[in-house]
Amino acid sequence: MKKLIGLLVLATSIFAFVGCASTKTKGSGIKGQGSKVDTGKRVLIDYQGATFGSEIPEWVKLIGEGQYSEKVLSKSMPGVENKKVFVVTNRGNKLNYIEQWADLVKVETEVAGIMERVAGKSVEATMNGSDNEDLQETLNMYRVSLTNVRLTGLEKVASYWTKNKLVDDDGETIETFYEYYAVWGMDKKIFNNQLKEALKGIDETATEAAALKAKVTEDLIDTVTDGSVTDAYSY
Repeated sequence: MKKLIGLLVLATSIFAFVGCASTKTKGSGIKGQGSKVDTGKRVLIDYQGATFGSEIPEWVKLIGEGQYSEKVLSKSMPGVENKKVFVVTNRGNKLNYIEQWADLVKVETEVAGIMERVAGKSVEATMNGSDNEDLQETLNMYRVSLTNVRLTGLEKVASYWTKNKLVDDDGETIETFYEYYAVWGMDKKIFNNQLKEALKGIDETATEAAALKAKVTEDLIDTVTDGSVTDAYSY
């Protein structure tokens, strides 16, 4: 599975699912006539709620523009205020398949991957100029700890789908596919507590080790504000 922008779905029964249908969201102003909107060589031919003449939600448009933060999404999507937000997208030819695939991928594994990268950059920046062997050992120590992160308390806030096609200059269809979007939320305090728990085993007896651990933890809490996961496979 590809990870394109960092960020994040699950198969574990302990996660709570919040129904999307009951979530009232602000419209984006985009509304196709007969479910069809031309956007250059890409044509939107159907979308969730098109039968009833509904607008595409603004939060879907924001995700399409690469805006995943809680600060941005909360303006048009109730239910994500003050939460750690993770956005998951998937693309393929069979809607049911890409929905199921997205909802069965373990989000904690994906989030751990994002945190590993953030921690790695933080360690490298802090230990710049250190012995290479020490640096690699420290990196591996943090990577192992973060790989073991298991998130609980995630909730699926909303999901949405669109059907699209790509056309050439002559208007001939090159490809037809569905895109699936899902937003997951998690209480920030719970996330931060689980992150700190995962790093408990990191040695901080030495002053330098304690300072590094504090810096990595701070960077993870501040930087991993939101995560995203994208599957670009075609089925």
